[in-house]
Amino acid sequence: MRKTLTALALTLGLVTAAHAQDPLHFRAQLVGGDLAGNAIATRATGQADFDVIEHETGTAIRFRMNVAGLSNLFMAHIHIAGSGPVANNQPVGPIAFWFVPTVPGTPNSNVADMSEGSLSAGFIMTNAQLVGPLAFDPGNPGSTGVAGLIKAITERRATIVVHTSDLDGTNNQTPGLTGDSPAGELRGLIQ
Repeated sequence: MRKTLTALALTLGLVTAAHAQDPLHFRAQLVGGDLAGNAIATRATGQADFDVIEHETGTAIRFRMNVAGLSNLFMAHIHIAGSGPVANNQPVGPIAFWFVPTVPGTPNSNVADMSEGSLSAGFIMTNAQLVGPLAFDPGNPGSTGVAGLIKAITERRATIVVHTSDLDGTNNQTPGLTGDSPAGELRGLIQ
């Protein structure tokens, strides 16, 4: 009996240790919506996955974002709200991380072809990659930079918005249209 209990305790200890090393995983389902919370009638969809990876040199977030049926890709980024959880019909807050373009700033072109598959993938490894409400503040390291992004995700304040535009500013509408929604065509809360 004692050997059985010892074996069981060792097995549970190994299983617990293995699970302690598993990365935190978050996902966002992207559906029709803009940054203000307006529904967008679109057939485009998407999904983003995030894994928090602890390393001896610090913490990183690995991400993968896929879309289907998206025309006129313009921009895509993570927005951070001041409080959460953010509902689909609520504003999302300012930009904190840029997927597309990879350098912050407004692009002067779009990807007019249909976007199918991988939209963006990579790592958020440094505090310098984050802007706006998550721009690193050494006086508040737990709520800014990479740690601040993880905190915002766990508090359900981080939302992805994928923007589209046909680059003809004369016909923009709010809410937007499929393939022409500069305020966002797809959005999803990271949870």
